[in-house]
Amino acid sequence: MSEKSFRARRPSPLVTIRSLNSDIEGPIRIIGLVVEARPGTAIVQDLMDDVDSAGSIQVIVEGQLEVEHKYILIGEVTEKKTDHGKTLILNADIAHDITDLDIREFKRTLDLEREVHSYLVR
Repeated sequence: MSEKSFRARRPSPLVTIRSLNSDIEGPIRIIGLVVEARPGTAIVQDLMDDVDSAGSIQVIVEGQLEVEHKYILIGEVTEKKTDHGKTLILNADIAHDITDLDIREFKRTLDLEREVHSYLVR
């Protein structure tokens, strides 16, 4: 029996919706609040960006997301041509409800992680 080897997969980066573009390759993660939902699709507003400049994106999901719930969404970004130009869509493979997550505490944890990483890399 031969041994199989698998390439290590890079983790999906956590990004803001505002920073998305059509050149992004591979899956990404966003954390957002559902502002509008129908079966199979939702509009999600970014929770990791500044409140005044937070973007939103259409998300295609299997099933239905709950309005006013927070989700971490992992998927691929695609570009769709419309009458008004091009728009980005997130095809979410994973949608995990994180409504109970304290976003402020999560952001503090990410900041601390960056500080520790920069200290260790010196």
